[in-house]
Amino acid sequence: MEWRALVRIAAVYAATATAGLAIMMPVSYGWFSSEPQKVDLMVRSVPLAMESGAITAVIAAAAVVSIGSARAAWYTAALALTGILINHLGLSWIQIESLTTLNFVDALWAGVVLGCLAPLVWTPSLAGGAYLFGCVSSAVFGDLAQPPPDAGGPRSIERLFGGAPPVWLILVALMLLVTHLVARDRREAIPGDGPDFSLAPIVSGVVAVFVLARTSRWLAESGDRWSVVVTAVALVLLAAFLAALILPGRDGTLLLLLVGFSAAASAVVTVPRPGWADALVDVTVAGGLLVARLWPRPYLAVAGSMVLAAVAALLAVTGVSTVYWAVLGVAAIGLIGGGSVGSALPRRATSAVVGLAVLFVPSAGIALRGRPFGRVGYSPHWYRLAQVPHEPVPAYTALVITAGCAAGIYLLRRWRPVEVRVAERVAIEPRI
Repeated sequence: MEWRALVRIAAVYAATATAGLAIMMPVSYGWFSSEPQKVDLMVRSVPLAMESGAITAVIAAAAVVSIGSARAAWYTAALALTGILINHLGLSWIQIESLTTLNFVDALWAGVVLGCLAPLVWTPSLAGGAYLFGCVSSAVFGDLAQPPPDAGGPRSIERLFGGAPPVWLILVALMLLVTHLVARDRREAIPGDGPDFSLAPIVSGVVAVFVLARTSRWLAESGDRWSVVVTAVALVLLAAFLAALILPGRDGTLLLLLVGFSAAASAVVTVPRPGWADALVDVTVAGGLLVARLWPRPYLAVAGSMVLAAVAALLAVTGVSTVYWAVLGVAAIGLIGGGSVGSALPRRATSAVVGLAVLFVPSAGIALRGRPFGRVGYSPHWYRLAQVPHEPVPAYTALVITAGCAAGIYLLRRWRPVEVRVAERVAIEPRI
């Protein structure tokens, strides 16, 4: 493998991981030291920023496929990474103090990165695997994040290394991407049959993301009533199945798998845990992706999410909360998350981005976890806290959602025949 191929793979992974963290986590741990009302406003706006980033990714992917220019897609991704870097380093110098604004800027630029890169690498390749690994690992890591051990004011070193994503990662991703832009083959093309404009992925993404986000907000505000919970779950399942039907062929299978997985993962108790357990995210996500790509089993993946939700419910009922179960929960979430993505990859990059976007939208489980304090989040400070009591209702809800998604996958695969693969135009580097 030549050095240009290695740079391409590293650039795709670093850029994707950076963008995923930018959507999933507030702009910097330093916001703990800000004025309480600013922190409260930002925490309340984080779900909306995540929703905006997810929708932006879907639109960006559709635009890249429609335009059909690989060069434009690479340069747009580099521009978006530059925007994230400026957001972390430059806006504070011009006295933009709104934490909400900083977080929204991060999420929007990150959505552009995720959407632009997917069509460029959507082939059975190492670069495609790096994209998936970066997406899933960053989404899972961001979802599992605990608050920083020191909630005081950030020092200079913390400003440099404590951001989400950290500045050093943004710089590495940008340098790798620029290096690839200089060294890449100018004949590179977007994999596929040429430019293709379709509104289907955009409509599907809007339906899924909008309903998931709005029902989550509704559950956080009024989830103490069973009628609200039942209605919200029904709306989530209806929207997920409708969004899956809008996508061509069986492409919606990934969307249904990740709707169920997101709900189940948010119901699992993963705190308190030792710091070394975070490394399990990368290991288990990579293992799940690899195994699922070699032996794709969508029904086994959704069954894993159901087991995850069932065990979470059992632990909540019994009141068991130990470091052992927290570490095991982290490993299980990573393994099942990677397996869910690898088990049902769509043929089209735009459909894949719609499914992956669900990972970056707060699920019903997160909303129900935040019901005691009336906002979408694991705690008043957004992150998972060991001190917050864990009720079985989020796990029960996740179990119903995963079961409904399993039924949706069965119906979709029964109604939609397997697509016959036709000869496709091969990109310049089909195995890179």
